[in-house]
Amino acid sequence: MAADLDPVADELYALPRDEFTAARNTAAKRARQSGDKKLAEQIKALRRPSTAAWLANLLSREHPDEVRALVDLGDGLRAAQDQLEGEALRRLSQQRHEVVHGLVEQARALARSAGNPASDAVTRELEDTFTAAVNSSAAAEAVAGGRLTSALDPAEAGGLLGTTTPPASRQDRDTGPDREERLRRDLEQARSTAADADAAREKAERERTDAERAANDAAGTLHELRSRIETAEKAERDTRTRARSAERDVDAADRAAREAQRRVRDLERRLDQH
Repeated sequence: MAADLDPVADELYALPRDEFTAARNTAAKRARQSGDKKLAEQIKALRRPSTAAWLANLLSREHPDEVRALVDLGDGLRAAQDQLEGEALRRLSQQRHEVVHGLVEQARALARSAGNPASDAVTRELEDTFTAAVNSSAAAEAVAGGRLTSALDPAEAGGLLGTTTPPASRQDRDTGPDREERLRRDLEQARSTAADADAAREKAERERTDAERAANDAAGTLHELRSRIETAEKAERDTRTRARSAERDVDAADRAAREAQRRVRDLERRLDQH
């Protein structure tokens, strides 16, 4: 990332979620007008966070020390696992549950304060995100950075907790001069994965919106057709009623004609008798 992008990204991801897109577009336009086309493109590529990601970002700003504690907790769990310290691992695992639960409750409280209570689905995504932050130092750094765009998946963030024997390649992985570079690469990879997931989510949201619009159009068409059918059925009933009435009139006229003919014949017989 360019250095100039960092303060812009920090400012955008600190905003309320529903203000993100407009503010991002304004910042990109401002950068383009100032002649920094590259920065404008980088700003434009920033993704609006999902609700869970936005709450995690908000929590990292409101309670940075508690979010940072995920890093220490994760390091302790990995160290206990590497050294096969069963008692320490059980204690730290219980602590992980308590810390994750506590952070989720804090995030839910922030959501309520913002007038947007977290749904059950958002709560599960927060649990997954904070669990991923314990599982992986890179995921913890991403959460602490406050720029998440989507929830993190614990299965894709380290995936080593709960195993019995760590891979040999982990023995010296967290020590030495390459640690910072590895963490940086892991962080960029986590952000890239999160951005891809966010893009897929936005695409799914657009497809859902299109499907809902099509369903509404179909419902409108169906309503119109039903209205036409009801009108036609009423016209048919009215026509049949008039037809039956006309048939009764015909029958009455036929009886009257027969009666008139009978009287004519009767009168003719009387005249013949005179």
